[in-house]
Amino acid sequence: MAIPSVLKSAITPGSKGFLIVCLGIGLLLTYVWPRHRGIGRAWLVMISGAYLVLGLPWVANAIADRLPPSRPADLASFRRVDTLIVLDGDNRVGRVSQAEAVYAIAQPGTVRVLGQVWVVDALVKAGIPTNQITRESGPTTTRDQMAWVQGLLAKKPNDRTALIASRLQMPRVEALAKAAGLRLILIPSRIDTEPPTTGVWLFVPTYVALRVSRDALYEHAAIAYYRCRGWIKSS
Repeated sequence: MAIPSVLKSAITPGSKGFLIVCLGIGLLLTYVWPRHRGIGRAWLVMISGAYLVLGLPWVANAIADRLPPSRPADLASFRRVDTLIVLDGDNRVGRVSQAEAVYAIAQPGTVRVLGQVWVVDALVKAGIPTNQITRESGPTTTRDQMAWVQGLLAKKPNDRTALIASRLQMPRVEALAKAAGLRLILIPSRIDTEPPTTGVWLFVPTYVALRVSRDALYEHAAIAYYRCRGWIKSS
């Protein structure tokens, strides 16, 4: 069952929704129940500090680096792709940019987007002909997306198919593909804006780093959940 996006935001540390929920709890403790004012203030300080820490680039990089490794594809190593699949999700700009690069090299006959119209519009602006793009709006979770991919591959077993997802989502995609025995060229895309990896800026909180922390924490939780349900195996 898909988790509504509002609920997903409310339960993911680093997200705006989670921050609003936590601030609401702190304000209730501080102003609605005066006897708990000290606890409320301490809670607000703790949440503010946690978000500052999650916004540090070195923290964001550390959380993301703890995800299972996913091998980047060497785009120069292949020249033909029959079908290119672009999964919608976090860091859409990076996914579109990677799709543009793959299309220029491999010239796939069909580009299939599993997600929002925004992705299709961006691909068209990037130079991919509209008549070569099809969109599927049904699958909304990574597991449903990969089930759809499995169905497509069953219909076209001889096609050379590549799939793009962000480098944060790709470990989960790769685990699902492995569990289902799918033959895919998996191409992780970059984060829209990568946090600094060296220098003094590693220790300066930014919204970019906070987003990476948020998305990486969600992936850690999702991978653990998938393993618990038996949908993927431990690496």
